[in-house]
Amino acid sequence: FDAPEAMVVELVRAARARGAHAHVAIRSSRVMRALVESGADEQFKEMAGSDLDRMQRMDAYIGLRGGHNINEMAGVADDRMKSWGGLYMKPVHLQQRVNHTRWCVLRWPTPSMAQLAGKSTESFEDFYFDVCTLDYAAMSSAAQALQTRMKSADRVHLRGPGDTDLKFSLKDIPAVACTGSHNIPDGECF
Repeated sequence: FDAPEAMVVELVRAARARGAHAHVAIRSSRVMRALVESGADEQFKEMAGSDLDRMQRMDAYIGLRGGHNINEMAGVADDRMKSWGGLYMKPVHLQQRVNHTRWCVLRWPTPSMAQLAGKSTESFEDFYFDVCTLDYAAMSSAAQALQTRMKSADRVHLRGPGDTDLKFSLKDIPAVACTGSHNIPDGECF
């Protein structure tokens, strides 16, 4: 969504240089909002069927996502968002892509992201691309300790400024270290 065309062109060229045949779908957040906001369940199922067929034929998927307005979907009715999520996102992306397709999702830095960070567009881009080019192999090694600790933990107690006092259990919940194999930028353990 909202990715710069020049970057899409470069991805197509890079894929071709490696012998791949790129299939491109350029989407707009504003158009997607209109589809979800006014779409019927039957329409979502048809879209899912078409994109699911294409996803099943792909050897790899690269999602390049920007966002001129990161809040573009704000105010869309909950029932439409739930239908979209269950009828389109779940079968196409959560079940097929995530489990059966090699994939990588990249975010593209946008002015709206810079605004959220309280930075100028240029300084945010510099920061963002520095993060994208971290040594993910070193991060993976470092994340193993946190992943191991999370797997063996039961109770977690977090205290912070003000009234922040959270208690919860991690017992029997898998811990996954995310270190650049699927998302860029990356660096979390969930």
